[in-house]
Amino acid sequence: MRIFHSKHQNLILQCYPPGKGADKKPNSSELSYLLYYASTRRVKLEKVVTFLKEKTENDVSHGRHGNLQVTLAILSALIEKCSDNLNVFASFITSMLQSVLSTKDLILCKSVVKTYTVLCDKLDEGLFTGDKEFVNSFSTLSEAIINLSTYNSEEKKPNQLEWKMIALLAIKHISHCLGYNAKISTKFIGLSIPILIKTVQNTNTQRNLLTRLRSNINIETDDRRLSRVISSKAGLSSKQIEEDFDNDALTTTDINEESFNSLKALFNTTLTNQIQAVTKSVVQFNYDSKVDLKWGSTFLEMCTTWIPVQLRFVALATLLSRLDLFAKDSNPKTPNYSIQYHYASNILGLVSSDVNMIGLSVSDIIRQVLSLQSNLILHQSTYIDSEQVKKLSFIYSNCVCHLSSHIYYADQIPDSIQEILLEVKSALEYSYTDDETQTHPDTVDAEKIHSFIITLLDNISTVFSILIKKSSSISRNRVNLEHWNISLPILAPETEIEPDRKTILSASQMFDIQSKYLKVFSDFLNNELSNDNLQDDDDDETNNIETNKVESSPRNFTSPSGSINENFSDVSKDFTQPDVNQYITHPDNFISHFLLYIDKFFERYQSPNTEIVLLLIKTLKEMIRALGINFVSNYIPFLYHWSLKFKDSNEPSQIEKYKDTFAHIILYYSLKDLDEIYPQELESYASNSKYYIKLLSNIRYRKVKKYWIEGLDSEPSDNEIAKQFPQGDLTSSSSSMSSNDIIIIQDSIKYAFTKDDLEEFACGNNFTIIWIDHKRPITIDFVSDPHIADRNTNAIINGLTTNLLASIGSSGGGSIIESEVVSLESSIHPGVTGKGLGTAGDISSIYSDLSKYLQKNNQYHPTPLNPNGTFNSYGTNGTFNGTFNGTIDGTIGGTINSGSISGGDFTNDSVHTGDSKNYNTPRISELKDLMSQHRKGTRKPSLFIDNGSTSTNGATSNSVLSKSIATTDVNTIIDGLMDDDDSAIVV
Repeated sequence: MRIFHSKHQNLILQCYPPGKGADKKPNSSELSYLLYYASTRRVKLEKVVTFLKEKTENDVSHGRHGNLQVTLAILSALIEKCSDNLNVFASFITSMLQSVLSTKDLILCKSVVKTYTVLCDKLDEGLFTGDKEFVNSFSTLSEAIINLSTYNSEEKKPNQLEWKMIALLAIKHISHCLGYNAKISTKFIGLSIPILIKTVQNTNTQRNLLTRLRSNINIETDDRRLSRVISSKAGLSSKQIEEDFDNDALTTTDINEESFNSLKALFNTTLTNQIQAVTKSVVQFNYDSKVDLKWGSTFLEMCTTWIPVQLRFVALATLLSRLDLFAKDSNPKTPNYSIQYHYASNILGLVSSDVNMIGLSVSDIIRQVLSLQSNLILHQSTYIDSEQVKKLSFIYSNCVCHLSSHIYYADQIPDSIQEILLEVKSALEYSYTDDETQTHPDTVDAEKIHSFIITLLDNISTVFSILIKKSSSISRNRVNLEHWNISLPILAPETEIEPDRKTILSASQMFDIQSKYLKVFSDFLNNELSNDNLQDDDDDETNNIETNKVESSPRNFTSPSGSINENFSDVSKDFTQPDVNQYITHPDNFISHFLLYIDKFFERYQSPNTEIVLLLIKTLKEMIRALGINFVSNYIPFLYHWSLKFKDSNEPSQIEKYKDTFAHIILYYSLKDLDEIYPQELESYASNSKYYIKLLSNIRYRKVKKYWIEGLDSEPSDNEIAKQFPQGDLTSSSSSMSSNDIIIIQDSIKYAFTKDDLEEFACGNNFTIIWIDHKRPITIDFVSDPHIADRNTNAIINGLTTNLLASIGSSGGGSIIESEVVSLESSIHPGVTGKGLGTAGDISSIYSDLSKYLQKNNQYHPTPLNPNGTFNSYGTNGTFNGTFNGTIDGTIGGTINSGSISGGDFTNDSVHTGDSKNYNTPRISELKDLMSQHRKGTRKPSLFIDNGSTSTNGATSNSVLSKSIATTDVNTIIDGLMDDDDSAIVV
């Protein structure tokens, strides 16, 4: 009896060849016609898939495996041909595939997964958001296929590899659909990751994973040709796996490679949610199943290489977020140390590997790690075993160090070091409390804070150590001195805190922190700032930069404008270059800040810790070698500030002796090292100068008088002093000094540095006359914020108030050091007159300036500096030949030849030169007369000297007071002078 079928049914049935074979294939011509028919109209497509579903169920129930093979082939072809209308029959497809899968026939299941692969490739987001029925059926089908990985595994029957491969192929292809539905993603990532990890773990040791990891990294860094070769080999491997799968010839190698391919499919996505999910799933499964920590960490590193390079930081951020959650959830009753340790170890594996993470915010990551470390040491340590805390803290420290040393951008190291120093500053401030009992309100004891700060400082040392051993293809900027500004209060923390607040740290703990800080700073000076490490990793980039201190050709150190600095990048800057970073011309710099905090350190303690003082000496010695004249120029004012004043016969205090000894030791090394750093410029001038001889004399005097603190340093040795003073006259006269105050003061003046001593030293050499300013003031208190590390040195400091400045003693030869109030703005901008004439020191500085350029005596022949930045030289006969152009409180122009001045009216000016007989210096009486006239309102201040005017206001002929000058700032000086001294005192 003949059964009549509709057209679409006939078209479908004609695709099935006759017979009962299990390896049937659809008739090609009939299949083509069926596809054309189904693709022409949506209604026809619905009819075709409805009939196919009925036939499939019938064939499954009757065991017609050959027909089912044909059906699966037809379904694959329909998906490819009618993918635009996939929503019409997608649910039918999943239903039919699940029916065939239920037969548990290996050959049919292998065909099912091939059709499933085609379906996954054609699915889009619309089906997962608008068709709940399809989502449920697809989820059920996918889960059934993946679960075939364990089919027959317990009985250890044949074809286990084929069942495993079916599941792996399903995992690889469902990964393309995970971004369409969050529920699907969560479910199948959690289902797939354990299967993949177990498969990889069974066939790979840690060594195998490391080999593959290196291979993945090499693919990224090799050239395109090599990448194409490797990609070609990878494609051939996939084709071989497919052939082995079809021919039932699978091996464990095929399974191993396919498991890696499936993992790569999961991780190789631009969906951050998927990256987060697979990362968490991998680490959590390794923890739950107690996978070896090293193996698991290497496995995660390998998986991270498959993430697009610009999104790899997502994996690291995910682990940090989870770790932070565990740390906050930890409590004394249920401490979760083990899972914190597990996640921290995986984070360390990522940051210490060679896996690049473009876009990684290093500063943010370091800040998070430091926060975790702080929470661990300060809080969790209360209920976690101390040994466990030590291990976990060590991991955090390594994370910080490796993050810092894996260079992603030029300023990474400076940013990293400053993040750590900020944490140090915060921890130190955290130790201060308002509680009178000095107990912390957060029940944090001093030992924890001390341990945390020491750990942070150790981190910095480790970073510099790693950088020495580890090269980078990315040029980086070095950490500069200004990045340490924020940490300087460690030397004198009490000066930065409100007086009513007290630290819970003991004196020994504070000294320990200061000691550690100085050692770390020394590491920085030796490893990062030292001229020995100027050469960049890429020799080609820096081979044109002179970095050696001793060169065959002289260096150009004669431009105070700072233009020489432009030739040196941050990577290879020579910090012995004069005025580098404006360390000489700009008084508000790190060197002066550092010395200021040393001064605060000495002021804080009546008897300072000797170990700290020794470390300070060691650190300053290293700064001398690293900074050369830049350090010495800033140090000279502190020398005079710290030296004994000898104002009376009273015995100096212990702290005064410490400061005096400290000051002379640093000067000794400054003079010694200057000759070594600038051999061609100085020619051993510093260590053979009168200034150096007087230094030894001063030290000898202090040792005899018992003012010298022994044990601070071994230099200068007694033998060196004895060679300079073999007569021993000082010792013989010491007995009389002890009984006669006048003799004591006279001798103390003899053995104290004066401004004249420094001026004579500076004028004795072309190099020192340019770069050592004997009038340079010392700023006792900086108003500008020292915590801004990357300051613009060319910017004008705004908002500065008048600061207390201690200047060097007067040029009259006295040894008593005076303190004067001057404007910091005028010290920053020489030539700005500010408010009137200024102080007595200001008047004296006028003479010193001119005497520097006009030969003081025939012994010296310095090269003077013109205001326009050019240099003129003295003749061999001691006369000045050259042009002097510029403005000094007025316009001075003309040519100075053989000591004569032309082009300006100097006949009535008081100028201190080698021939002082031709000029009269102003006397105090004249100043007082002038001020009385000024107070009566008969004169108005002027910023410039009026060369065309003469004054009769009590000034003698040839006096500088005959000129129109501003005098408002002299009031205090005049009022403080006694009438009896008027005729004797010369300004």
